[in-house]
Amino acid sequence: MTTLLFDTSVFICHLRAEDDRCTDYLQQVASGELTGIVSVLTLTELYAGEKLSQDGERIVDSLVQPFQTVDVGSDIAVQAGRLVRRWRRSHGIGAIDALIAATALVEEIPVITLNAKHFSFIPGLVVLNPVAG
Repeated sequence: MTTLLFDTSVFICHLRAEDDRCTDYLQQVASGELTGIVSVLTLTELYAGEKLSQDGERIVDSLVQPFQTVDVGSDIAVQAGRLVRRWRRSHGIGAIDALIAATALVEEIPVITLNAKHFSFIPGLVVLNPVAG
């Protein structure tokens, strides 16, 4: 079974009803067709929304329920630090994107995101855009 690390942008795309292809990927995880992984950082970003109501929080709860969560351990943190050091000046990578990328690299799985430009320059990282093409 295919396993993907989901970036926050895919959830946001679904919640804003921007593109049905984002919803399709989330439904594939819910149905068991795909294994979905999220970083604890994605959870933080999803629950940090200023406009997130109690109803919205329940929706997010149900969306993330079928996903496996990956904590940021020292191996991910070290890899992310290396990515920031290497790519901060040339590509502007920040800590959260570096931690997401490092999670995908350490777990050896592709990251699915609408922000491919935030990740596509990282060697060895497979980046999928659910709405491209």
